[in-house]
Amino acid sequence: MRRTVLSLLAFTALLRADFNPARWQFRRSLAAGEAQQVSAVTLDRAVYAGAQMGLADLRLVREGVEVPYVLETLSGSAEERELRPEILDRSVVPGAGLQLTLDTGGTAKHNRLRISTNELNFRTRVAIEISEDGRRWAVARADGYVFDFSQGDRRVSVLTVDYPVSTRRYVRATFYGWLRTDAVSAAWLTLWQERPSRWQTIATVQPARTEDERTSLLVLDLGADRLPHSRMRLETGAAPFYRACDIESSPDRKDWRYVAGAVLYRFADEESPPLEFPEQHDRYLRLRIFNGDDRPAPVRSVTFETVERRVKFLPAAAGEYWLYYGNPEVTAPTYDLGTILARKSPSPEVVLAAAAEQPNPAYRPPIPPLKPWSERHPEVLYGTLAAAILGMGYVTVRLLKVVKRPS
Repeated sequence: MRRTVLSLLAFTALLRADFNPARWQFRRSLAAGEAQQVSAVTLDRAVYAGAQMGLADLRLVREGVEVPYVLETLSGSAEERELRPEILDRSVVPGAGLQLTLDTGGTAKHNRLRISTNELNFRTRVAIEISEDGRRWAVARADGYVFDFSQGDRRVSVLTVDYPVSTRRYVRATFYGWLRTDAVSAAWLTLWQERPSRWQTIATVQPARTEDERTSLLVLDLGADRLPHSRMRLETGAAPFYRACDIESSPDRKDWRYVAGAVLYRFADEESPPLEFPEQHDRYLRLRIFNGDDRPAPVRSVTFETVERRVKFLPAAAGEYWLYYGNPEVTAPTYDLGTILARKSPSPEVVLAAAAEQPNPAYRPPIPPLKPWSERHPEVLYGTLAAAILGMGYVTVRLLKVVKRPS
C-alpha cells in the first residue's frame, strides 16, 4: 500500500512539471481569455534576438507550471501538376514575334506556361491566349514576361508566365520580338497552386554604400544576431534599371559567404518582386550589384522579412501566462500537443498580444566552473618549475666538474 501511494505521488509530480525560472533571462506576459480555446502568440524581433537561434529555449508557464505548446511556422506550400502538350504550330507573326500553339489534348486545368530556350540576356513580353476549338481565342494575359541575365558564371532567369486557371484545350503564346521559330526549344503547361507564406518585418535598414567602376557594394546591418530573415524588399527610385546582384552574409563584416543570386529591375509598368533566399541568421548582409557601365542602381533602404512563427497552446484556464526565453543551455522540449491538436476538430484560433519584454527577476547567472588548482595558483607552479630548472643546472655543473678532473 505504501509503495502504491509513493508511486502515485511520483506520478503526480511528473504531471505537474514545475518550472525553475532561474536560468531564463527574459519573459513576457500573455493573457488567455478562455479555457481549451486554441490560442497563439506571434513571435517578434525581441524574442528572436533574446532566444536561442533555433528557439529551443522557449517555455510557456502558468503559476510556476510548464504548459505544452506547438511552435508553428506559417510558411506557404505549392503544388504543381505538369502537362507536356503537343506543339501544333511554330510561326513568326510580322510586327509581333514568335507564336506557339499548344494542344493539351483534353480538359485538364492549367495556369502556367514554362519554356526552355537557348537565348541569353533578354527580357521579352509574352501574351497568352486560350481557346476551346483552336479558332476563337480569348486573351488570358497580355503582359507576361520572361527574362534571362547571364554574366560570366552567374545566370538568373525566369522562364514561366502565369495566367488565370483554364480548362480550355488550346493555348497560344506570343513572344514579342523573337524572330526565330526555334527560339523556344520546349514548352510545358502546368497547374500551379500556391498557399502563400505569412511574412513579418524584422528590420528596415539604410545601406552603407561603396562603389567601384562597375559594382556597388551595399552593407546592411540588422542590428542584432540570430534574427531570422529570408526575404528583402528594396526601395528604389523611379528611374528604370535592370541589374544582376549577389547576396552575401557575414557574422562580423569580415568573412563573407555567398547566399544567392538575383536580378533587380524597375520599368515603367513592372518592378522586381521581393528577393527571397535561404533563411539566414547573421547580423550583416551585403548586396553586390553589378552595374556594368551604367550609373549605380538607386537603393534607398532595404526591409528584411521572415516567415511568421507562432507559439500555439491550449489554456487550461483563463488568466496570465508567461513566455520565457534566453537560456543557451537547454534543448527543445517534447510535448504531445501537436498530435492532440491534429486530431482536434478545426476551430477558430485566438491570437494573443504579448506584453513588452522584461528581465526575469528570478534569473541567476550560471556559476562559472571551478578552475583547476594549478590555474588558480600559477605562482606555485612557476616557482616549482624554476626550482627544478635550478636543481638540474646545479647537478649538470657538478657532473661536468667530475668529468674534467684528471684521473
